[in-house]
Amino acid sequence: MRLRCYAALSVKLLLAAAVLAQNPAKQPHAATHHPSPVAETSPKTAALPVTSVSLYKNGVGFFEHTGHVSGNASVSIDFTSSQLNDVLQSLTAIDLNGGRISGAGYNSTTPLEQQLRTLPIALGEDPTASQYYASIRGARVEVRTPGASIAGRLLSIETRPAPPTDATTPNPERLFLTVVSDSGDSRTLEITAATTVHLLDPSLQQNVNRYLQLLDSTRSQGLRHLTLEDLGSAANRELHVSYISEVPVWKSTYRILFTDSSPGAASKSPGGPFVAPSATSGEPQNPAAPHTATLQGWSVVDNTTGADWINVHLSLIAGAPQSFIQPLSQPLYTRRPEVPIAQEAQLTPQTFESGMEDKERDRFSSPAKVALGVASETVEVNAPPAPVAAPHSFGIMGGVISNQSINSLPMNGRSYQDLASDSITPATTAAAFDDFFQYKLTDPVTILKNQSALVPILQSKIDADRVTLVSYNGGQIRQPLRALWITNTSGLTLDRGSFSIVENGNFGGEGLLDPIHPDEKRLLSYAADQAVHVTTQDDKSTNHITLLRGSKGIINIHRADSHDITFNIHNSAADRRTVVLEVPVVDGYKLTSEAQPTETTASVYRFRVEVAAGETAHLHTTGEHKGYTTYYLTSSDDNQIRFLLDTTDHNPAFEAALQPILEARRNVSDAQTLLNQTNAELARLRDDENRLRDNITALKDADKSSQQRFIGELNHDEDAIATNQTTLADRTKALEAAKAELANRIQSFQINEELPTK
Repeated sequence: MRLRCYAALSVKLLLAAAVLAQNPAKQPHAATHHPSPVAETSPKTAALPVTSVSLYKNGVGFFEHTGHVSGNASVSIDFTSSQLNDVLQSLTAIDLNGGRISGAGYNSTTPLEQQLRTLPIALGEDPTASQYYASIRGARVEVRTPGASIAGRLLSIETRPAPPTDATTPNPERLFLTVVSDSGDSRTLEITAATTVHLLDPSLQQNVNRYLQLLDSTRSQGLRHLTLEDLGSAANRELHVSYISEVPVWKSTYRILFTDSSPGAASKSPGGPFVAPSATSGEPQNPAAPHTATLQGWSVVDNTTGADWINVHLSLIAGAPQSFIQPLSQPLYTRRPEVPIAQEAQLTPQTFESGMEDKERDRFSSPAKVALGVASETVEVNAPPAPVAAPHSFGIMGGVISNQSINSLPMNGRSYQDLASDSITPATTAAAFDDFFQYKLTDPVTILKNQSALVPILQSKIDADRVTLVSYNGGQIRQPLRALWITNTSGLTLDRGSFSIVENGNFGGEGLLDPIHPDEKRLLSYAADQAVHVTTQDDKSTNHITLLRGSKGIINIHRADSHDITFNIHNSAADRRTVVLEVPVVDGYKLTSEAQPTETTASVYRFRVEVAAGETAHLHTTGEHKGYTTYYLTSSDDNQIRFLLDTTDHNPAFEAALQPILEARRNVSDAQTLLNQTNAELARLRDDENRLRDNITALKDADKSSQQRFIGELNHDEDAIATNQTTLADRTKALEAAKAELANRIQSFQINEELPTK
């Protein structure tokens, strides 16, 4: 059920004002408030009891107060600072009979440290006696002791150790004051229990009293007094005030009740669906037919607001609008930079150069003109105030008015927006809520402060089958559980909470449920089922190639991975069981078995299996995953090609398609081998040539015959090098031709072969 709202919670309070009627049985505390200048008489105090409460799942409550006021009236209440912060963000106030909300006020809570800074005496929050006397040094005082007294100005304060009493006890300190009289006499007196110090300066005495008052005020700083003023001339006007405040989260709990329609003749098994026997054959009728159960919903509500809820309209809203706490009621101080006072520069005597000639000065005879002005703003002092700018007026604050409370307002043929605009001059826009649902109690509810209540929120018939839930995951079968497979036919959204099962008047178990929307189906487990046993067999995975497809040197080998598993479901009970078997959904796998799930979620398949008493049922499932791997012949070596052939079990069509490429690869390999041999021979000849030249150089002074022998060998190597260089050129061309042929054959490669399933 969605909540229709007539004002938005997010609309902020325009001025610091709020009303919170905490205790309708008690007159609100009247806070000090300055009346509006237009008021001719002092406002009368009125009380606004709580009439409607809406509780949200995010820990806030929307409160509505309704009451009647006459003439100029004020509504005042005491509450804590934490409540005030929420109220300042969400207050809505409406006078339905022509009145005007003129203003609101509350006592500020300036931090004590900040308030103490305004006093002329330098005292902290917890001063000692010596610190107190030090803060009033120079003041006129009168000091009296049993033996003497003196009046004058306080000169100094000092502490002196007392004479030791024994070796183990530390010396106590004694406090002495020195006072200088008007005649110039000075006297130092010890401060004891019999000493009296009297301040003679009335102004200083007032400051000390103010200091003590500030310390005393901190004890009640958590209590805030807020007063709202409603100005008008009509009597018995209806005033509505609403706001949000932090509250405990309300909790949902459910009861699901089963009752056999034919006691003694029907199956009473808590683990299986209720099946009525046939009137003629005694056999069960349609075990898959839906059955009904009674769903009862309750809510635990806590009243911690400090006010009694007497005959309030209570709405429980399962939604979490964005909400936060902002300390609006606390004065905010920001850091201000300290800028030193500028000092005048000290001038020293100096000399100046003579003026320039006229012809030179003409070059600079047009000085820049800088216009200095002051921006002005016209302020019409005696202008009449605009109707939307009353000194303490504030706009309608965002809030939610439930269907119950808005329908109860006497509209008198006028819209809610018109009434709100007349009541509060500055109008603001309101947004409707979506995606919330609420439980609105028909009868008023009374919950006293600091008490809790269990209130009914729904009762409805729903479709429900009792089944046995078995989950299989990670190769493990979990304990079978009794469960309800329900369909939410109540027409309402069921909130998150706990539930208890009552079967034929007996407790059957309990569990938890997440939010369930109308017509949504959900499994709810609540107990163990000891009669159902599930095992697996033939749990295996296979992988085979299904297709070889390739062209232009690219090969795609398509594979199919399959996982088969058979579940054996045995029912040892004396009656039929409906078993819901959950099998995980594996990413990329698709069910290909004949058995198909009754329901599929994002993470599991759910198979429904009927198992007769004492029988064993079998469920076979197969999941298949298809994919392919790409290989590039241009970058594959012989080992990789042999791997491809072995992977495909030397498929004849694949081998035939690769045969021209394999032959071209052998030709390239042979041509490369010959080229490598030629290069190696040329390298050997050049090394030998260098050796012969070194020998000839070494024998330049030897006989001619020795030189001639090495010169002959050198000429022979030169001839061989020339021959091998010609061979090298030919073999290089042959290698390039073999590579070109290999590239052509790879480009011409084609295959599209489907492989049979093993």
